[in-house]
Amino acid sequence: MKRFALLLVLLLAAGVAVTPALAGIADWPLPTLVAGKKTLHVYSVSGVGGGAGGLFGTYFSCTSTDTTTIQVGVEVFNYAGGCPSPPGCAPVNNAVATSLAVDPGETVLFAAGGGAAGIINVHSLLGDGGVVLGSARILSTSRKLVCSAFLADRLNVPPSMVYLTIVKKTTQKGQ
Repeated sequence: MKRFALLLVLLLAAGVAVTPALAGIADWPLPTLVAGKKTLHVYSVSGVGGGAGGLFGTYFSCTSTDTTTIQVGVEVFNYAGGCPSPPGCAPVNNAVATSLAVDPGETVLFAAGGGAAGIINVHSLLGDGGVVLGSARILSTSRKLVCSAFLADRLNVPPSMVYLTIVKKTTQKGQ
């Protein structure tokens, strides 16, 4: 223990900062969706994948249950090949730029990997980019939000789909 304390003092004295690595949805700093309003990490989704030219994409459907307009965004993280350091597992999209104002009762649909045949009114999160193996966090200025997520075949009508589990923030309860 004394050796560890001595090493820590020497590192600090040498000007080396000891900071934890940022690792994606659990601890990457939240962006400010709307100036003056707190951004909340409402839900997390694992298994996000899809690319602009790929066979499938990930879709996030969210409905506001609030009585006022809220801002909703999805921040996507790509883990294929691990997290480069620095900056760690940084988001691959700008959640502020791709966020939407959602009126009471309104539903919006975000897509990681572009639109699919037969799925309309999709708001793209990644432009021409893609995600190989990732996760996402759904952000909002209100907790009064109901969301679902699914992977869908982008080429066939109707598309084949599979549901992705959504968890509250970073806590998943056993089923």
